[in-house]
Amino acid sequence: MHDPTVRERSAEPSLVEDLYKTASDVPTEWAGMLRHVQLDDGFSIGCMQGCACSDWEVRAKSPAMFCIAVMLDGQLRTALDGGATLDFRPGMVSLMSTGRTAAGWNRFTGHSGFRMLDIRLTPNALSRLTGQAVMPLRGRLLHDCSLPGLDAFMGCAPASAGLMQIASDVLACRLKTGTARHLYLRAKALEALALVLDGLSPGHDAKPLPVPADRQRLLEARALLENSYGQDWTVQALSRAVGLNVKRLQAGLQALFGLPIHAQLTQIRMDAAADLLAKGASVTETAYAVGFSSLSHFSKVFRNAKGSAPKQWAMRSEPGKRTPIVRHVP
Repeated sequence: MHDPTVRERSAEPSLVEDLYKTASDVPTEWAGMLRHVQLDDGFSIGCMQGCACSDWEVRAKSPAMFCIAVMLDGQLRTALDGGATLDFRPGMVSLMSTGRTAAGWNRFTGHSGFRMLDIRLTPNALSRLTGQAVMPLRGRLLHDCSLPGLDAFMGCAPASAGLMQIASDVLACRLKTGTARHLYLRAKALEALALVLDGLSPGHDAKPLPVPADRQRLLEARALLENSYGQDWTVQALSRAVGLNVKRLQAGLQALFGLPIHAQLTQIRMDAAADLLAKGASVTETAYAVGFSSLSHFSKVFRNAKGSAPKQWAMRSEPGKRTPIVRHVP
């Protein structure tokens, strides 16, 4: 199997445990588009450019890190487990800062050109440069998909002209000499970090976190939604199940996972539905399995969540179709 990882200098081996290392079964056409450069001092740079004829979905776990991704061409949907979905499109910068290992998924859209740059720093590297190991996102974000209660922040904003130019320069870099290339890439990474920090406003307070005594019950409530998503949960029923009053349950789950309870349940159901359809379940069977009594309502909610109708999702998941989604679970 082709290894998409390009390591030009030894560095911290645990820095990049995402799609560049864990996705050992990367589809060949996507593997040929990936390049990864491990720099010194806790920096890494990932480049993706080319064109694939199929979509690609990958689940991965990433260590604690700070990530700056700039999209020039292409489309990507991504989410932290338990968080809202972020639609990442051309002209946008996606930012992620985590204080611990974070699991999630990426869905890359094929059928068109794809050009993306991502720059990653370990918490130690970020702390040396900024004084903060984790960077809450407090600027003007188009979408904020953070889970502050879990020490995980993710969002996107319009990319400045400067960031777009940096991404173009790095993807077009033709320097061959190791030392010269590393100096150039590190300088570009530092420049991008400076531009991002300049755009993060310290004037907005982070979301309040639930009190520590509630966290275990809140996680139990989330687990009930994930394990019994077919049940007709109400806020009152969930409140009784975990022994937490409605107000604290609603506020706590919102702070931990960034979404209202109903939106969290819908997201969990749609993810489960996508898996059932991919495994061959019919649309009707899937709708009932995830708690919907109306087939038309299920189809509408699924299309809004996943970007395609349930039948289309099932068809492109069948072997031999032109646009299969390739899944990887580490």
